[in-house]
Amino acid sequence: MTDHSNFLVAASAKAKPGKEKELERALRDVAEPARAQPGSILFSLYRSPNDPSVTISFERWALKDDHERHLQGARVQRLMFAVSGTRAEPAQISSYEVVDER
Repeated sequence: MTDHSNFLVAASAKAKPGKEKELERALRDVAEPARAQPGSILFSLYRSPNDPSVTISFERWALKDDHERHLQGARVQRLMFAVSGTRAEPAQISSYEVVDER
């Protein structure tokens, strides 16, 4: 899809030992406002059942540009600052375009 409609983002964050709840709280604080942003179709958080220090967000945006605006927003900037001391490693972020789905 050349117009980047239905742009998907998966981001994984691993918390330092003892910082799991703090990381999760910071991610939850940005999740609800993100859901209300223009172009947001889905914004979900998941915790690994095998490693509770790993939380992923799965986001779906109408357009890649909508996601870019989200990243430039004040809430995301505050989130990056808030989680800087909680992450064991840099977040892993991947983006995708829908090719085929039902």
